[in-house]
Amino acid sequence: MIVREIAGLCLAGSLLSLTSCNKESASSPAAANVQVITAHSRVVDFSGYVPGRVAPFRQAFIRPQVNGVILKRFFNEGADVVAGQQLYQIDPAPYEAVLAGAQAALARGQAELLTADARKRRFAHLSTINAVSQQDFDDATATSARANADIASARAQIMAAQVNVNYAKMFAPIAGRISRTLLTEGELVTADQTTPLAVITQLDPIYVDLTINSEDVLQLKEGLGVAGSGQPADGAGKVEVMLDTGRPYSIPGKIDLVEVIVDPGTGMTTLRTTFHNPNAILLPGMFVHATLHYGRRPAFLVPQNAVMRDLHADPYVLILGENDKVEERSVKVALDVGNSWAITGGLREGDRVLVSGLQSIHPGDTAHAAAMPS
Repeated sequence: MIVREIAGLCLAGSLLSLTSCNKESASSPAAANVQVITAHSRVVDFSGYVPGRVAPFRQAFIRPQVNGVILKRFFNEGADVVAGQQLYQIDPAPYEAVLAGAQAALARGQAELLTADARKRRFAHLSTINAVSQQDFDDATATSARANADIASARAQIMAAQVNVNYAKMFAPIAGRISRTLLTEGELVTADQTTPLAVITQLDPIYVDLTINSEDVLQLKEGLGVAGSGQPADGAGKVEVMLDTGRPYSIPGKIDLVEVIVDPGTGMTTLRTTFHNPNAILLPGMFVHATLHYGRRPAFLVPQNAVMRDLHADPYVLILGENDKVEERSVKVALDVGNSWAITGGLREGDRVLVSGLQSIHPGDTAHAAAMPS
């Protein structure tokens, strides 16, 4: 009987001891094992990949400015032409006839002026001795003035007729590559027609218009030192083009302008860049992809899965701080670089950033860094 009581007491003591240990274990959970990376600042080439389309630097639509029949074409289709080169000859006969008539009117007016001036001088002398009436002298003066007016009118008519004769010779207004001719010799053209005879396109240099969003604009302005008081970053503003075939274009471009209006529907705007195009590889209308460089700046590269967002969509990371306590740290994400985010604010050199177990651990928990890959 006594042995059974002693055994019962021992069993009860063992159960109490086990319950106490379980309570102690529940109140003090073991530290979770997590993986971290150590944040090290490095120089990152900030860039964006944006679509674009090639646009002509200059383009002239050759249209007639007078009516007439095309007599001759002076260029080879698809060839390069220079500014001032004659392209077409429109039949000038009607305009040359008008010019000849205006020149004859000028000659007639000059002859009449000789007679009128001689009579005016003679009557001026006779009027001093009262040998002619004042009326005759006034008539002579008016005739001389009318002859001068006729000469001025004839000269204006000559200028107008000469303009039309010159317009019958159609010249290239700009240098560039000319298209095929859309109208041939023998066709009648008019001064108010909408159909051009040909199109001249300047290909070197050439524009590439890029479609970028407002975030790209801010990144670019920061890199160029426009936003804030910073200095331009190294390499900021450089543009490189990749053709639609995947072939890179060897000559980098430069930024000309950023449109001041953002489309409220898409949040996009246009960035105009200029490229040298000596071999005419870039042609108007081509679709390209461009790498837009915002400049090389220091940043921390953090795996994308390590960056989370709160209810306000603000980015943050979890840091393993002093005494292996987990802390939440707000960060500034600049852009993605491969599989990482470039962090430009919120991190310090040597911070230990959690990259695993993020769903099961919370700020204030204790964690153990099982591995610390660089």
